[in-house]
Amino acid sequence: MGTKWLRRRVRRALDYLAAAHIDFRLWLTGKADPEIPPLRRLQFVGAGDFRAIGEELLNLLVHHGGLRRTDRVLDIGCGIGRVAIPMTRYLEPSATYDGFDIVKSGIDWCRKHVTPRHPNFRFHLAEVRSSEYRSRGADASGFRFPFAGDAFDFAFATSLFTHLLLAETRQYLRESCRVLAPGGRLFATFFLIDDFAKEALPTRDPRFRFAHVDGPQRLANPDNPAAGVALDLDTVLALIREAGFTAHEIHYGQWSGRPGGVTFQDVVVCTKGEAPR
Repeated sequence: MGTKWLRRRVRRALDYLAAAHIDFRLWLTGKADPEIPPLRRLQFVGAGDFRAIGEELLNLLVHHGGLRRTDRVLDIGCGIGRVAIPMTRYLEPSATYDGFDIVKSGIDWCRKHVTPRHPNFRFHLAEVRSSEYRSRGADASGFRFPFAGDAFDFAFATSLFTHLLLAETRQYLRESCRVLAPGGRLFATFFLIDDFAKEALPTRDPRFRFAHVDGPQRLANPDNPAAGVALDLDTVLALIREAGFTAHEIHYGQWSGRPGGVTFQDVVVCTKGEAPR
């Protein structure tokens, strides 16, 4: 395990150096975009066009999650501001945004480049370990979000539960419900395993076959569990109810080959029940 972890670190260091060269060339030619992070070195949130994907995700939050311009927003696993940046143009100044992530470089960049222009956007470092992103820190299965209960109207987690194991998913769903006010909504993306996905996965892209089965969870790489996690649909729905959410809706994605998906991953929108009168 130690040797494999070291190999990943070396590979990432080499990738960083190659990416730094690209960023330097963009800077020299004046093609670097000052509003978004360095195009190669800091963008650890996945492939694709950073700005376009951020806008797409914001559109999903509004049209499928019900995000309002005046909401108090929590971004769970905010990365390096891929959604926060377009959201600065959507939320009203009276609204608030708090994002947290376990990758320090992303939080540092957002604190330096986003918050000074938008003081209602705040970023927090969560010292939680992950086999994919951080070797040290607290166990995610016991992590308590650093916010009071009922503090937010809307929370979202894009490409976050796809990197959490079952016990970690249970805890993050519980904490999401705790910090949401009654009537608040959680927009979350998953790789959900239902009958359609089970039949389709053997013929899919090897990155998304999740061949290692461990009870209700499936892993893309058992040597690096957080690299990619798919969860049994019924198990996820049970965890949503256990967390305290009283309603949910599912918008299936395209990852398993399902036609007509709203986006790549499966979307689940959960609602916290209203307080008793």
